[in-house]
Amino acid sequence: MRLTRELSAQSRPATWSEKQVLAGWSSWGAVPQVFDQSHPAHEQRRVELGDLLSPAELDAARRTTINAHYTDPAIAAAMWDTARALGFGGGQVLEPGSGSGTFIGLAPPDAAMTGIELDPVTARISALVYPQATIRAESFADSRYPSGYFDAAIGNVPFADVVLHDRRHNPHSDLPMHDHFLVKALDLVRPGGVAVFLTSRYTLDRTNPAGRRAMYEL
Repeated sequence: MRLTRELSAQSRPATWSEKQVLAGWSSWGAVPQVFDQSHPAHEQRRVELGDLLSPAELDAARRTTINAHYTDPAIAAAMWDTARALGFGGGQVLEPGSGSGTFIGLAPPDAAMTGIELDPVTARISALVYPQATIRAESFADSRYPSGYFDAAIGNVPFADVVLHDRRHNPHSDLPMHDHFLVKALDLVRPGGVAVFLTSRYTLDRTNPAGRRAMYEL
């Protein structure tokens, strides 16, 4: 976080060695206790974060602790192999919930990547590490693209029993976050495109069939 501030103040891209530092970022999923006032052992870290982050950034960090657990590169590489096997031959690619950019870093050269990341700190870091990609710091529920805009979509959707407000892609508020991400991504991929996602078993096991029905229709 200090390095991103330094780069921003100097208005320059990261050097190779600085990218190595930034690529070590693993976000907030492993340290939810840092934001919990009942853990006095982390008080100094909370003070330090208060100096480094704005109130809005702190709030976003807290909200991402429930699902900011990033994908092993070996899994991401296998998923890219699957996309190729399914017919992906290049083009515009969406990654909703792009995190620190594992899928972006492993993308083939003919993939023009757009990553959507809720946490502004993580989005800023991934944009510095992967300047060739478009990184948007926003909730995927707020992302606005026309249907069929992308040639492919790939990623590890966030798992949480949380419903996001999205009048277009979750109008009845009956899709939990992971299914909402899948349905919206499918709508944003063109007919004949490819979507490869890692999700939880609840996509198939959930009693309410709304998510599966919406995916089937797309």
